[in-house]
Amino acid sequence: MSTAIRRLAHATLAEFTVATGQAATEGGLATASAADGEVQDGIGDDGIGIFRATAAAGARVEVTLFGGVEVVTVGANGATYGTKAIAVAGAFEDAPAHDSSGATDNAIYGIFMQSGVAGDKVGMMLTASNRGSA
Repeated sequence: MSTAIRRLAHATLAEFTVATGQAATEGGLATASAADGEVQDGIGDDGIGIFRATAAAGARVEVTLFGGVEVVTVGANGATYGTKAIAVAGAFEDAPAHDSSGATDNAIYGIFMQSGVAGDKVGMMLTASNRGSA
């Protein structure tokens, strides 16, 4: 039995499919896989939430997301599932790769929860920060 405290009064929960050849570990970091709607165990700073159960490849698993999800308009450079988002005029698009030199530091406003092309409406998890991109 766990002694951990869980308080989720205003949490955003979402269900995903565990990617082929991957796994999900209860209490572990969930990251986006290559295909929209698929997740896997992850490390680093590209997480989208915390797994609420352990699951094998192909199974559905619930994730507590790190932020709410809002519908946004995709900018000219497109939106890729699991990729950090920057703001452009009237829209959001994939953040450029971060080169650690400071040349491409951008304000990050979220992580795309769906892929799309310019003008599409997709879900974006809100996670504002002013750290480096991608």
